[in-house]
Amino acid sequence: MIKRISILIAFVLLLSACTNVSPEEPVTPPEVTVATAEPSPSPDVAYSSLEELVSLMTLDEKVGQMTQVERQELLRGDVKRFFLGSVLSGGGSHPEDDTPEGWAEMVDGYMQQSLDTRLGIPIIYGIDAVHGHNNVTDATVFPHNVGLGAIGAGDIESGADIAERIGEATAEEMLATRIPWTFSPVLGVAYDTRWGRAYECFGENIELVSAMGPAVIRGLQKSGYVAACMKHYLGEGQTQNGQNQGNAIMTDGEIREILAPYIRSIEAGALTLMPSFSSINGVKMHESKELLTDVLKNELGFEGFIISDWAAVTQLTGGTYKQQLANAVNAGVDMIMAVNGREQWLDTIKYIKLNVIDETIPVERIDDAVLRILRVKEKLGLFEERAVESGGSVGGEENRALAMEAAERSMTLLKNENEVIERLPSFENILVAGQGGLDIGMQCGGWTFHWQGGHGDIMKGTTIVDGIKKLKSNVTYSPSGAAEGVFDCVIAVVGESPYAEMEGDRPGGAGLRVNDINMLNEVYKLGCPVIVVMLTGRPLLIQEHLGYWDALVSAWLPGTEGGDAVANVLFGGAGFTGRTPFTWKTAVRNGEILFEYGYGLNVGEGA
Repeated sequence: MIKRISILIAFVLLLSACTNVSPEEPVTPPEVTVATAEPSPSPDVAYSSLEELVSLMTLDEKVGQMTQVERQELLRGDVKRFFLGSVLSGGGSHPEDDTPEGWAEMVDGYMQQSLDTRLGIPIIYGIDAVHGHNNVTDATVFPHNVGLGAIGAGDIESGADIAERIGEATAEEMLATRIPWTFSPVLGVAYDTRWGRAYECFGENIELVSAMGPAVIRGLQKSGYVAACMKHYLGEGQTQNGQNQGNAIMTDGEIREILAPYIRSIEAGALTLMPSFSSINGVKMHESKELLTDVLKNELGFEGFIISDWAAVTQLTGGTYKQQLANAVNAGVDMIMAVNGREQWLDTIKYIKLNVIDETIPVERIDDAVLRILRVKEKLGLFEERAVESGGSVGGEENRALAMEAAERSMTLLKNENEVIERLPSFENILVAGQGGLDIGMQCGGWTFHWQGGHGDIMKGTTIVDGIKKLKSNVTYSPSGAAEGVFDCVIAVVGESPYAEMEGDRPGGAGLRVNDINMLNEVYKLGCPVIVVMLTGRPLLIQEHLGYWDALVSAWLPGTEGGDAVANVLFGGAGFTGRTPFTWKTAVRNGEILFEYGYGLNVGEGA
């Protein structure tokens, strides 16, 4: 028999949320405590529905559910003390024991704190697993979305299929560390590749993004124990000058066009959504009630919950953090990612409560937010603890084989003069030149072990040099391009250094790095065919050098298995099937088109 708490006890508990402050008295922040003393645990508190559970919660318990805190800003016992609804790891935030077992132990510890509260509501732990479980040592790092977009630009159904399988593999590795929520995938349609997050998108084509994004979501959520997160809603790929967190000037019709990936993703069952830092027509997305509530929730029928981006609420209008929180919550944000230090997340709890007390935020809006959060937790089985059971492994052979397949199929051949690619397997003496030839970090790009990624052997994988040496015996490597001897050809690896978010913004356009240009100038002196392999998250400005190259392969950001993939495709073990998901031009604006969207040459098996 289900026991129920009496209406009187529930009323008393709700009164305790006022933290001894009368709503009729003028209130200043110092007079309001962050949290009340926890009501005594009671086995008699039971409920038959989530709606009833919400009705039993104190204001402290409700606001706690709406608060997400970065793990490094927590003290022991905080999850239980403040009834926190979520904990996250930001990019590069690892436990001291950065193994699957260490991650699982850490997440289990936070989970146990949440289960020890009066109502035993479980936390949901979140992470940016954006191209595999990329924060964890030795995880499988898949190609970034730009590479998956290259597969889909050639065959959209085939691309969606492998994207779904990658989502499923990523979820498997997440569950091995007990993590049930990833802030992925990006559904932005990147019209301007000067933007530093272009590689997190599938491309510039709405139809492509509308197929690939939902496929990833289906894969991530297939087990029923992992939640995906649609991001970043809305217009981040349309900002002026490609500025990260910038402003997009758009008509209603243009806004409706880029809603398509979200509509398809909601239909695919996406459980959570993150607004963009950016603005549309001067209105920050985190305070756009029209787009978050009227369109997303009411018109499109999104039933999940909205999580704010990293301290994004602090950028809103209002003048005070208290008012900024009111703006966000009233617009439709359900959970606040409060991460700018311990003081901020404590203030988040305090000021949301004050906003309720002074009726700036209606109680009904709070109840709706909490109910949405609880529904997602219930769907993931967190109340039954099913989703925290270990499943699968991290970095296993099957997932690495999938990453290899994806990387191979993403390889895009943009130029091939004198059939140099067809002749390459017959060449005996080969020089591989450039830093990228021996750099796992460049293959993986940003959001790899660290927020900004990094150079070198930051993850377990195979470099391009090592991949080629598996297939050819006479291989010389020179990072500078300077080498003595006679070579049949040079494979020159160029590309972008890893970056993430605003660190990758290139207002003047993204060109070749100085050290790559110097390397190429050395290579040109050798007088042999030059095959350029480019590790990049977007089209680069290459027109000054393209004429010197016999072949150009865009490998995009192929991940930890990218070295073997590049070698296998170059030497005929697999065909070139990738197609560019972005248009390449001679200049950022009004430049001549070098390669149109969907362009790519066929060579080798499967051509």
